[in-house]
Order: sequence, then structure tokens, then C-alpha cells
Amino acid sequence: MSRGSLANAVLALGAAVAVVCAQPQPKTFFRDKIGLADSDFQKIDGGQVVTKLIDSGDTRYGILSFGAVYVDAPVAKFGAVFRDIEGLTKNKVYLAVQEFSINGISPKLSDFDRFTLENKDIDELRICKPGDCDIQSFDVEHFQKQVNWNAPDKYAQANKAAREILYQGINAYLQGGLKAWGSYRDRAKPLNLYAATKSMIDSSYYLPQDTAGGIYHEVLDYPREKLAEAEDLFYWEKINFGQDPTVRVSHLMLFPKGVGVVKFVAANLQLYASRYMRVALQMFYCVPDTANPNRPGFYLIEMNDSRMPDFGTLKLAIVRKVANGKAVDATRDTLTMYQRMLNAK
Repeated sequence: MSRGSLANAVLALGAAVAVVCAQPQPKTFFRDKIGLADSDFQKIDGGQVVTKLIDSGDTRYGILSFGAVYVDAPVAKFGAVFRDIEGLTKNKVYLAVQEFSINGISPKLSDFDRFTLENKDIDELRICKPGDCDIQSFDVEHFQKQVNWNAPDKYAQANKAAREILYQGINAYLQGGLKAWGSYRDRAKPLNLYAATKSMIDSSYYLPQDTAGGIYHEVLDYPREKLAEAEDLFYWEKINFGQDPTVRVSHLMLFPKGVGVVKFVAANLQLYASRYMRVALQMFYCVPDTANPNRPGFYLIEMNDSRMPDFGTLKLAIVRKVANGKAVDATRDTLTMYQRMLNAK
């Protein structure tokens, strides 16, 4: 019974509509497209998190993880919990979190006072050449010129420069969106964030333009296509998934009206990351169990999509192996964290 309503979550977002309609029952779609077995549905219904890597549309650089769990709480509670940015620190991988620019208000430079790169990352940025950097940067040469590398306070200078560059970038994004945010210029080929993000979304099926139009357009074309009912939050974070610590900047978009049977949608768009992922987007869908209306909770479904840098074949294979595991772990940990917070009385 509840397997059908879980399938409706993606169906409502236009997930391969022609394929779904051509198949005799929803579970066939989830078996063929997501690869879920009957035992997976039983785990989800029983409150266990089920995760799986699925086809991202980019076999070389793409990583797309799926996760779902049943949450014994009303959908309305999810919005309140999701807005609690500081609550992310309850997950041990978060070393620091700072919210800023609620609903597009210009941030203060002081909002980034605690934003720091690791010393080893700064050392790498000092010597790397445009086209051959593992630490991600919008303009390596410009950054290098901001620091007196012979000074005893070179790390403090480097972090000050990083904060100012980030501050300027955020203000550009608030005015002109991803197109104004610019391109990474640290690898062999510049990577335009708008084009790369659009390509990533369009190559998958979790946010189709034809059925999730308003949400699709805000994710890609904020602030020009901002929905009136949407809430926009911004934050930076420093996280450690067991490798080198990474700093990221994100735009969190909340859509309380949802789409179809999906009663609440949230999108977490990566604007910058110091390592590993060039572009990334987490989508969350809250879907009540329409087949069992007496059940008080909902299915929380996550699609976590990302693209890795254009490393050479050998390094890419090594990074992909690690990244695949980390993506699944991150999806499981995130859903477990939200389930625990939502189920709390």
C-alpha cells in the first residue's frame, strides 16, 4: 500500500512520466529505475533509512544518491526543523556553521569571520597553477596576489582574502544569481557554475522543468525567478567526512506549497566548495502516505546530485571510489539526523 505513495513522490515531480505510465504498477518503476526491492520498501515503512547510488546521467563525473525514510511526524514540522541551520552542528561531521543573508538581505563581512581554510589548503593555493589546482578557486592568480607569502601572518592574510572574495561573490549572486557568481578557473578548463548546474539537473529526472517549473526556475535563476512563497536561507559550513575538511557555501530554498502530492520541497544548492565537488544539489521531498491517511507521518525522500572535478583517469577512479561511499554515507546521515529531530517529542 504505502509503496504506491512513495512512488508518487517522484511521479509527481515528473520522473520519467512516460515510463511510469507504461508500467503496470508503481513498484515496477522503483524496481527498474531506483533498484528498490520489496525488502527495501519494508525497511522504509518501518522507519529505516534506505540509500542507493543511481544513474546521474554523467557516468564519468556524476554521483547521484537516493535515500528515503518514513518519519513519524507532521509535514509542517519538517519546515521548522529544516530552517534550523545551527541545528546541523548536531551532526558530528559539521565543524562550524554560520547562517547569513536570510531571504536575500545583503550579508555583513563579519558573517564570515569564522570562515577559514586549512593551512595545507592555503599552502596548495600558494603554489598551484591555473589549470592544475585541487583546491577550488574562482581565480587562483588573483588570490595569490592578495597575500604576502613571506610574511609571518601569511595564513591570516590568506583567510582574510578568502573571506573578502567570498563576500563579494555572495553579493554578486544575490544580485544576479549563478550567472553572476562566475566560473571556477582552477583546472584545465574553466567551469561555469550556471551552465554546469543546469546540465546536471537537466540530465537527471528529480527536478523536471515541465512539471516542477517554478521550483526548477528558482533553483537555476534566483533571484530573477524567485517564487513569492519560497523562503531563502544562506549559510557556510566547515565539514569533515573523514577526509580533509571542506568549506562550502549553500543557498537553501524552501517551497512550502510543494508540488502535487509532495507537500513540501526543499533544495540545497552548493554555491562553493573548497574540495571534491564542483557543483551539487540536494533535493528533499515530503510525501504523506496517501494510501494510509490515518498514518500521521510522511516519507522523506532525498536526491543528492553532484559532479566531481575533471581529474585524470587514475586520480578520478580513486576519488570516485571514495566519493561514492561518502555520498551514500552523507545521505544516510542526513536523513537519520532529520528523522531523529522530527520524531523527537
